[in-house]
Order: sequence, then C-alpha cells, then structure tokens
Amino acid sequence: LSPAALAAECLSTWPLQDRIALLVWPSVYAADWAEARQVVADYGVGGVILMKPDDAFAAELATHLTELDDASPHGVLVATDEEGGQVQRLAALGTLPSQQATSAMDPTDVEQDVADHAAVIAAAGVDVVLGPVVDVRPADGSSDPLGQGRLFEGDAQAVADQAAVYVRAWQRAGLLPTLKHFPGHGSATLDTHDGLAQTPPLDELRGWDFVPYRQLAASGSAVMVGHLDVPGLTDGGPASRSAAAVALLRKELGWGDALVMTDALGMGGVGMPVPDAAVAALLAGVDVVIFTDTGQTAAVIDAIGAAVLAGRLSEAEILDSAVRVERELAARGHPCVPMG
Repeated sequence: LSPAALAAECLSTWPLQDRIALLVWPSVYAADWAEARQVVADYGVGGVILMKPDDAFAAELATHLTELDDASPHGVLVATDEEGGQVQRLAALGTLPSQQATSAMDPTDVEQDVADHAAVIAAAGVDVVLGPVVDVRPADGSSDPLGQGRLFEGDAQAVADQAAVYVRAWQRAGLLPTLKHFPGHGSATLDTHDGLAQTPPLDELRGWDFVPYRQLAASGSAVMVGHLDVPGLTDGGPASRSAAAVALLRKELGWGDALVMTDALGMGGVGMPVPDAAVAALLAGVDVVIFTDTGQTAAVIDAIGAAVLAGRLSEAEILDSAVRVERELAARGHPCVPMG
C-alpha cells in the first residue's frame, strides 16, 4: 500500500470527530497558553497558528511547543507567519528583512539567511511557515493593497524565482512552506482583512498572478487560499469557499495532492460566521481551516460534524484532507496510530 493508503486505513479507525479535528487549526496565544494546551488536549486539533509571543515566552519557545505536542493525543503541527519585515511572529528569535527588501539582495545570501533562521525556529518546534507571499505587484506599477513591504519586487517570473529561494530555505530545515494568497492578492481592490476584495478577471490572473503557482506546483509546499473574488471564477464570493478556485489550483495549476488551507476565517472578506465559513471551505475542497479565536474551536468542529451528519460533507472528503494533514505530522515524527 502507498503511504497515503496506509494513512487512510489507520485514520479510518479514528472516530469522525478526531478526523475532523485534524482539519481545524485555531490560533494560540502566549498570553493564554493554558487555553492553548487545553484545546490541543481536548480536541486533538491537527495544527495551531502561533501568534506573536513576547520575548520572555519566545526565549522558552521550545519548552512551550513541546508542551503542546505532549498535550496532543497524536502530535500537533505548529504554523506561524514568518514572512520577514513587519509580518514576523518570531522576530525575538532573529529578524528577517521584508520580502520587498530581500528583492534587492543576492539570492544566495537570501537563501542562507532564511535557512539559518529556519533552523532556529524548527529547533524551537515550529513545523509550518505561512509564507512566502507570492502575490505579484500590479503590472501597471500601481501600489499593492497589502503594503508593509510584504510583496517581492518585480514581475510574475521574478516573484516565482524569489519564492523558490524561500521555499528551498524553509524546506532545508524540514519546515513546510505555504504559498499565499491564492488566487493572487497583488492587484486586488482592497486588503481582505477589511472586506471581500476583487481581483482582475480570471484570464488576466492566468498570465500574471498564477505564474508562481504554476512554477512551484512540484515544490512540495502548501497553499493558502485568500478571501478574493475572481470575476469569471468565484461567482461573487471568496476563493476560500469556491470549489471552482480550488479545482483550478489542484488540476489546472498542478497542486493535486497539496495541503490547501484558508486564510483566517474571521477576516472582513469572509462575510459569514467562522463555523459556517469553515464548512463552506471544506465543501469547496480546502483541507484546513484557520481562525484567530481559540475559543471557537469547539463550534467549528461541531459545525463540520453536523454538515457530515446532514449529508452535506462526505466522510470520504474529510478523510482525504485528514490524510494530507497526517502526511505532514508523520514527516515530523507523528505517524498515525490506530484507535479502538
């Protein structure tokens, strides 16, 4: 049997709620670490999003993340935003320049700097990096909606090339990189924290924003799907719950069996409560749902379970996504153990 088939066989012995929990990744906060440990212990979530700890907590990060792993029935993946510049949760462990700043640097130096930092955060217990950002700046030279130096300089090919450097560097430390924000935030109408943003039409994205995704499809990275409305693709809603957008990513762009996750489901671009958005995202073919309120974990798991019981979501779809999460857990020392 293939590793995926063996994982599916093992996960099929788990209760449905435990399989669902692998797909549910809440944010956790140093200021309420007891809640973080409790959520991991009680629900067995597949991953957590580590938000910015203070310096004292960061100095003991390896100890704290081991506590989370120990609290989990099967290990937990720790993900964090580590782009560099203003979006870097673990700057206390060493700073990275912004992606815009590294665009002017020698790629060999960039790869070494990122790899050195990757080794530090991997040693502390981080597993997944929510980066690099592969949004491409507008072709007409206008400003991107994200700002903060988060985007590489240059055209779509330059972005693909620079992103490949980051991907290699993160992977050298055994970390899973995550390209974001598919289908492409660079020319969107606004920041999706504030509301649903619209991108240029699908045909324009194919020749510009999709280039990094097409070129890095075999990289072994994960992909984060944004709350972006694409004319001609997503029917006026966000890509994060569009079956057409996820199918395009997996089939046309070659990301077939990659781990695909949402951007945070509490953002302004979502337009519905987090538990409902989580169900809609899984229905669209996304594997992992992310949100910033730790306290919503039970409600999200319950909503997904109710959708399965109602026949809206199939157990087979849950299992496919659970296998993808388990693949990453197994690669980091947590192979599936049968239950029951």
